[in-house]
Amino acid sequence: DPQSTLQASSRGVGTRSSRGKWTAWLVSAEIALSTLLLVGTGLLARTMWNLEHTGLGFHTTHLTTFTVTPPTGAGLTDMRVSKNMAHAPTSVAVLVYDPVLARLRHSPGIEDAAYTSMLPLTDSQIRSSFNVVEHPAPKHHEPHALLAAVGGNYAKLMGTPMLRGRMINAEDTASTPPVAVINEAMAKKFFAGRNPIGEHLSLGGKNTGILVPPVIVGVIADQRTVNLEQPSLPTILLPAAQVPTTSLFYQALVDTYENFVVKTRGNIPVAPEVRDVFHQVAPGYALDSFQTMRKVVDESTFHQRLGLELTGSFAGLAILMVVAGLFGVLAQFVGFRRREIGIRLALGAPRKDVLRMVFRQSLLMAAYGLAAGLVISLAASRLIQAFLFGVPAFDWMTYVGVLLVLLVVSVVAAVWPARQAARVDPMTTLRMD
Repeated sequence: DPQSTLQASSRGVGTRSSRGKWTAWLVSAEIALSTLLLVGTGLLARTMWNLEHTGLGFHTTHLTTFTVTPPTGAGLTDMRVSKNMAHAPTSVAVLVYDPVLARLRHSPGIEDAAYTSMLPLTDSQIRSSFNVVEHPAPKHHEPHALLAAVGGNYAKLMGTPMLRGRMINAEDTASTPPVAVINEAMAKKFFAGRNPIGEHLSLGGKNTGILVPPVIVGVIADQRTVNLEQPSLPTILLPAAQVPTTSLFYQALVDTYENFVVKTRGNIPVAPEVRDVFHQVAPGYALDSFQTMRKVVDESTFHQRLGLELTGSFAGLAILMVVAGLFGVLAQFVGFRRREIGIRLALGAPRKDVLRMVFRQSLLMAAYGLAAGLVISLAASRLIQAFLFGVPAFDWMTYVGVLLVLLVVSVVAAVWPARQAARVDPMTTLRMD
């Protein structure tokens, strides 16, 4: 057999030896590992792309948020309806928050300000049962929605459009009829096929202290509430100034803490100016958690970004290992078969056949590694399904991209050894022994 005779005359027996086979299999294993890591990186990269381009329902540019806690805030541990309705205290929204908003709007660099008890993409959420007075639900089957108290030009400041009716404004005070605004998700779920404007929401009556059902005056577009992966939940917005101070909701939505949002005319720090305003109006109030809305959004995708950075880093190292491994194995392959290559060339074999032989060896190892890696990736991709958004566990675009990347890497790693093999001088090689 000419092939076995030529290889037997080479120094060593190349990739057909036990050591050569183990080396080749190790490189194929590196390629399989690289396939797994690259698939994970690709899936998470597409997830981050989808999250970055999903509709938030609000703007993030030049918006800074912070929390405000009253010194007398009782918290949520002892919520009850006050019996002293004849001498109800004035709302902190009227005494402090609204005057603070007025001062902030005239502060240097600040364009507008508002506050809300429920900031998007945070855990500041209160859920409540409700009933539509005009269309009551069956007993013991009352629907639920998130409840928030807002003040100032909240919708306009956040860039959330009104879809129907009007938004809560400064004219909605404790002395005017109570109103409410619902989001699009609530309108679709509980008011399907009819206009919710003008209908009234019962929020518990005597049980909660909301004795007069607020009338729905507007429908606002959805904001992402829990996280970017989940759709917006049904939400009811109430004017903070209209929440009765004797009700359960006053303690939960107004008197415990508020999330202020400030819109600036550029990327400027607002903490010093805000602290100065509160020091003048309400010196005992605690201010904390200053951050931009961009940071709020980034923190909601922390796990996906961390996974992408980790898998991307390991995938990059794995690619380097593949290049080094393939280069080393092919260089060894050429060295072991140098005499055989010289004899082939001396007998008239074209140099392109030598090049083809080296590239074939590289692609063969890559094919074994890719096949194993794709099978492992299909099984393992389901483990990160919970971290994916808008991307199936088997995303053919990601798999095709990984396949092409590793094939290119295999070809690049084989270029130098193949050139060395094609440059072998037959006479010099034959004289070596």
